[in-house]
Amino acid sequence: MNRLPLLVFALGYAGLLPFVAGPLWLSVRPESAPAWLDGFWLSYAAMIASFMAGTLWGLALPTSEGPNGLAGMALSTMLMLLAWLAAALPFALAIPALAVVFVLLVVAEIWRERVLDPLSGYFGLRVSLTVGVLVCLLWRWLLI
Repeated sequence: MNRLPLLVFALGYAGLLPFVAGPLWLSVRPESAPAWLDGFWLSYAAMIASFMAGTLWGLALPTSEGPNGLAGMALSTMLMLLAWLAAALPFALAIPALAVVFVLLVVAEIWRERVLDPLSGYFGLRVSLTVGVLVCLLWRWLLI
């Protein structure tokens, strides 16, 4: 099995930086936070959730003519729509709703690892990044 390139890990963890930036700014210098910060931060969280749902689509695509591939593509679409709907909720509700979407994305990854071809190192990366995202979502929610 091929391991994921180091660049994949670097970019994945770099993607956590905007998740950390919002709550950190509000924790350290809340008086200087711009009015647009929460909307920008929430949009980023929803975009990343949708992107992660899209990766499931891409991994299911090679088997799309079979029932497992179709299920993966349907699951991906449902998760993307849930991320979009979660982002449309009022801010205090959108944060826990997006947390649920990120947990469902990990559940979908467990299914994908068992039913579709596993990708060496990918599941571990996804879980560790999701833990980071969930910590940041909780951190921001606690600041409300």
